[in-house]
Amino acid sequence: MKKKTVRRRRTRKQNKPTLDYMVVVRSWMLVVLFALMLGIGAIIGNYLNVQLSQGTPTVAGSTIEAR
Repeated sequence: MKKKTVRRRRTRKQNKPTLDYMVVVRSWMLVVLFALMLGIGAIIGNYLNVQLSQGTPTVAGSTIEAR
């Protein structure tokens, strides 16, 4: 009588959950970086605007020229 052999299926380890996690982390990093760049640009823009407006003072919308 022939002896039965058991064949086992080889299963691959799925790295998909870690891959999806990394994609989500990278995309959020890009979103946060973009928001930080916008914030820093707004702060620098406001600072430069204040510095430039101090050179030419205005009163109620009319400019005063220095002599």
